[in-house]
Amino acid sequence: MLIASAILGYVLQGTQESVTGLEQMRTNAVLHAASEGLINSIAQQARADKLAELRKDKNFRKRGLDEVNGICDAAMNEARAEAEKLYANPAVQDEAALQSAISAFEKALSEAQTLSVAERAVFSDIYVQLVDNTSDWKAIAGEGIADDVVIAALGKTAPELLKDANAHLQPGFVRLARDMAVKQQAREDAELQTQLLTALAVSVPDWTEYAGLTGDDLWAKLVQEVPQLENGAAFRDVLLKDAADRIAAAEKGEILSAPAEAEEGAETTGETLADYQYFIPTEDLTREESEKNTSYEELNRQLTAVIPDLSTLSGKLQNTLRDNIEKVLWLNDSSFSARYNTYRAHQTSSEQRGGWKMELASMAKALLLAGMAVLLLGLVVFFWKPLTARFGVPRTIIALFFVYLCLLSSLYNISVRMMMGNVLERMTMYGVLVLAMMPGIQCGIGLNMGMTIGCISGLLGIVLSLQFNMTGFAALAFACVSGALVSLPLGWAYSKLLNRMKGSEMTISTYVGFSFVSLMCIGWMMLPFDNPKIIWLLSGKGLRVTHSLLGSFGHLLDNFLSFSVFGIKVPTGGLLFLGLCCLAAWLFSRSRLGIAMTAAGSNPRFAEASGINVDHMRTVGTVMSTVIAAVGIVIYSQAFGYAQLYTAPRQLGFIASSAILIGGATVRKAKVSHVLIGVFLFEGVLVFGQQIANSVVAGGGLSEVMRIMISNGIILYALTQTGGGRRA
Repeated sequence: MLIASAILGYVLQGTQESVTGLEQMRTNAVLHAASEGLINSIAQQARADKLAELRKDKNFRKRGLDEVNGICDAAMNEARAEAEKLYANPAVQDEAALQSAISAFEKALSEAQTLSVAERAVFSDIYVQLVDNTSDWKAIAGEGIADDVVIAALGKTAPELLKDANAHLQPGFVRLARDMAVKQQAREDAELQTQLLTALAVSVPDWTEYAGLTGDDLWAKLVQEVPQLENGAAFRDVLLKDAADRIAAAEKGEILSAPAEAEEGAETTGETLADYQYFIPTEDLTREESEKNTSYEELNRQLTAVIPDLSTLSGKLQNTLRDNIEKVLWLNDSSFSARYNTYRAHQTSSEQRGGWKMELASMAKALLLAGMAVLLLGLVVFFWKPLTARFGVPRTIIALFFVYLCLLSSLYNISVRMMMGNVLERMTMYGVLVLAMMPGIQCGIGLNMGMTIGCISGLLGIVLSLQFNMTGFAALAFACVSGALVSLPLGWAYSKLLNRMKGSEMTISTYVGFSFVSLMCIGWMMLPFDNPKIIWLLSGKGLRVTHSLLGSFGHLLDNFLSFSVFGIKVPTGGLLFLGLCCLAAWLFSRSRLGIAMTAAGSNPRFAEASGINVDHMRTVGTVMSTVIAAVGIVIYSQAFGYAQLYTAPRQLGFIASSAILIGGATVRKAKVSHVLIGVFLFEGVLVFGQQIANSVVAGGGLSEVMRIMISNGIILYALTQTGGGRRA
C-alpha cells in the first residue's frame, strides 16, 4: 500500500493541477514573507513606543520588570493583530506580473547560486588541501617572498590552483598564505617569549642581587646569568618588566611563580572548514549576481505595488526581507516535496495548501522509502533463519540497520555518495587495525585486547620519524618498519604471558593492554627526544600529546592516486595498502604455518596429537597481531593527520574487536572477508548515524553514544555465545 501510494504521489506531481497549485503556493509564500517582515516591524515599533511612553511616567521605576514587559508585550501583540488584518492577505491586482517577477528572480537566483556553489566548491577543495597539508607557511610566504613564488609553492601542494580556470583565485590564496605566515610567526614568538620568561624565572637564584639595576645594566646582568636571553632581544621590554616585578617581590620577601605552561595537543580535531574571506568570484559570477540584483529590484517593485507600506521599511529590514524571500525561492533540493514543504510553511489557510492531492504528491518520496523499509524488514523476518545461519545475528542486524540509515539519509537529503566517500576513508584508517585481530583469533588467544602494545610500538616509530624530521613515503616506511621491530620483542613477551594463563586470555589481554598504555604515559615523558617540534617547549623534555603529521606523511596514502567516481572520493593509496595487507594475511593463512596455527587455535588437543607445538603457534599468532597493530596505528595516524600519544590508543582494541565481530568472525574463527565486511559496516553505521543524528537531534553528538552501544553490544553478544573466557 505504501509503495502504491508513493507511485500515485509521483504521478500527481506531474499533473497540471499540481504544477499550477505549486506556483500559486509559491506566490502566496513570497507575499507572506514580505508581509511578515512588515508586520514584525510594526509590532516591534509598537513595543518600543510603549516602552518609551512608560519611561516618561514618573512611576516607571516603581514598576517591576515583569509588569513592564507584560505591558510592552501586550502592546506589541495588539499592534501585530492589527497589522495582520491589514497585510496578512494582501489583494493582488496584477497576479500575472507578480508571478512573472517571481519566476524571473527565482531563475536569476538559481543561476547565480548554482554558479556560486560550484566556484566555492573549487575554492574549498583547494583551501582544504593547502591548510591540511602545509606545516610551514613562513617558508612559503615569509617576508620578501614574491607573489609568483608563493603561488608556485602553493601549486605544489594544490596543483588545481595553477590551472587557468582558477587563476582568479590566486590573489586570494596569496593573501591566505601571508596571513597564515604572520599567524605562525606570532605563535612562534609567543612560545619563545614564554620559554624565555620561564628560563628567566628558574635560572636566577636570588633576585635581591639585582636590586637597583634598570635598563641596560639590568639587561646585561640578566644576559650574563641567562645566556638564552641573547636570542630574545625582541622581547627585551617584556623580560625587563618581568625581571623588575620579580626584584620588587624578592625585596618584599615574596616569590613569583614561573609562567604556566600551556598544554598543547589533546585537542579535538575536526573537518577543516574553508574561510571564504579569501574567495574571489569570476567575472561570470559577478555578472550573474548583478542580474540577480536587477531581477530582485523588479520583484520588490511588484511587491510594493501590492503592499505599499513596504517602502517604509529601513535598509536593515529591507535586507531581511530579501533574505526571507531568497530562502523561499532558493532551495538546495528542488524536488516537489522540498518546494511544497517550504511553501506550505508560509500558507495561512488549508485552501492555499492545495488539498489532499498536493499532500500526497509531497509525501511520495517518504512513502516510497517507508514502503521499501517495510518490505525489506518483511523479507528479513521471512528469511531470518537462513540469513542468521549464514551471516550471523550481529552482521544481519547491523547490515539491515546500515541499509535503513542509507534510506534515512535520502529522506533527510544527506548526500549518500559523500558519506560513502567518508566510509572508504575510515576503512583505510581502521582496516589494518581490525586486521590485527585476525591472527590472534586464529591462533587461539581470542580477541586480542592487548593489541595496544603494538599500537604504542607504532606510535614510537612515528615519533622517531618526527625526531629525525623525515618526510614523505620514506617517513611512512620508516615509521612502519621501526614500529614493527619494536613490537617484535614486546609481542613475544606478551605471548609468553598468555601461554601461561590459558583460559583467561580475554581478561589478561585487556589488563595488559590498559596497563601498558598507562605505563607509557610515564614513558612518553621520560624518553630522551629533543626535537623542539615534538617535545614540550617550556620544560624541554617529554613528548606532547598530539603531533601533526602534515609536514611529514599526513594523508599521504589517502591522497596517492585518489580520484572521484559518481561523487564518491576514493582514497586509492589507502585502499591499495589495506588490500595488500589483506592479501598477505590470506596467503599466510593458506601456508603450512598458517594452517598449523589455525589448527592449534581451533582444536588444541587435535593439533598436539598431530605433532603441532600449540604454544609456539600461539606465540606466532600473538606476535603477528602485535606487529600488524604497530603498522595499523601508523596508517591510522597518516589518515587522521595526527599522532596521539598517552591514553589515546586505549579504546582501539574494543573498536577493532567490534568491527571484526560485526563482519561475521567469532572468538574462535576469523577470515579476511570478516575484516573487510566488518570494518565497512561498523564505520558505515557510525558515519551515517552521525549525520542523521545531527539532522534529527538539535546539536547532534550521538555518534559516540552509538559507537559505544554498538561496540559493547557486539562484544557482549560474542562473549555470551562462547561462554566468556572459557576455551574448549
